[in-house]
Amino acid sequence: MCASCKGVKHLCGVSPCPLIAEAASLYNVRIQAGESIYGSSPPSAFMGEAGYPKIMGGPLVPLDSGDTGIYEDSSRWIDLGFPRLIEMRLSLVRLMAKLDVHTQTNTGLLGRVQEVALGCRPVDVEARLGSPLSGRPSFSFYTPPMGSSARLEAIVYVSNPSVPKAVERVVGDRDLPAGEGVVELWRSGVKVDHAQRLLSAGLLGRRRRLVPTRWSITAVDDILSNRLIEKIRSMPTIDVTMAGFHRALGNSFGVILVGGRGWWYEMLESWAPYLGAASDESYVVPSDWEDHLGRSTYASNLGGAYYAARLAVANHLYSVNRQAGVFVFMEVDRGWLAPLGVWRVREGVKLALTKLRGFENAGTALEHILGLMKTSRLSWLRGGTLLRQLLVTRTLDEFMGKDR
Repeated sequence: MCASCKGVKHLCGVSPCPLIAEAASLYNVRIQAGESIYGSSPPSAFMGEAGYPKIMGGPLVPLDSGDTGIYEDSSRWIDLGFPRLIEMRLSLVRLMAKLDVHTQTNTGLLGRVQEVALGCRPVDVEARLGSPLSGRPSFSFYTPPMGSSARLEAIVYVSNPSVPKAVERVVGDRDLPAGEGVVELWRSGVKVDHAQRLLSAGLLGRRRRLVPTRWSITAVDDILSNRLIEKIRSMPTIDVTMAGFHRALGNSFGVILVGGRGWWYEMLESWAPYLGAASDESYVVPSDWEDHLGRSTYASNLGGAYYAARLAVANHLYSVNRQAGVFVFMEVDRGWLAPLGVWRVREGVKLALTKLRGFENAGTALEHILGLMKTSRLSWLRGGTLLRQLLVTRTLDEFMGKDR
């Protein structure tokens, strides 16, 4: 249930999500600020979704000054550990103002927020507050943790942002569709976090509008992975089935690349160990999948995690000029302490892909990966659509005795 809900659907009947509420109470923030705040934004900005199209949004600013770049660089977080990561992210104060997503101006308060979002290095921000800090942090299964919030009255000062030429070019082109802009930024070496921030701040596309941060994260993962998959489908298949595994932040990530097969992708996410149901064979692991033709509907069972993992595997296959059938297994255990966002899925799968080794066939690779997990094998098999198909079918090569 937790894998499918992610604190959004309230499938357990409790609102707000008990896991998010517990994390918020455990990590209450004690930051003192007066009528104004000054600090070096990583840079970072957040756009909420409640009340859409009238939303709350603004920059994230710590009380620290200097090199705060790591605060927003998710590629550097996976091995930090919970205490350091949460401490770092909760030091970011959410400065929130009411914004209309359809506003297409680069002046006034929104213009200042967009200045912050443009940069790739920390920018000094001074802001005037319209309320005291709330003291309550924000946790989500989609976005990274954030600290206290305060009503933003005005942004008094923003230092000159360091804007990459590729960002200047794409943001300045109002005839370029948002999706093509995201791809162009990727090709130019702009980080995923930066592209997500630009889309959220309404700086991409022809008909520009603000995009809630949760939506922009999944949109960028989806756009980029789809573009890579278009290329992958025409590449040769990998010769040997391979598998890799990584464990971090209370999550285990297993990846299997099936040799001799064209592109398909299935992700399965188990919360059984966290819920104390690891040995319960009646537990069915939620999953989402796509075949060689892709998918035309949202992956509603796993949500943003599906697209984050898909981007990691698609980028890997593109980099080695190969296609394969792909399975991603994710498991949450008791080492998990709080929601951190879908970035951890993308980065965890990336690290699992750095540890690939060959196997005789898909069956032995599956035994290896599931042997490293705590969830019962039957629960995985009952949850996987393509996984079951793989185990009951044979390709012509396999029938001829050429198992991969």
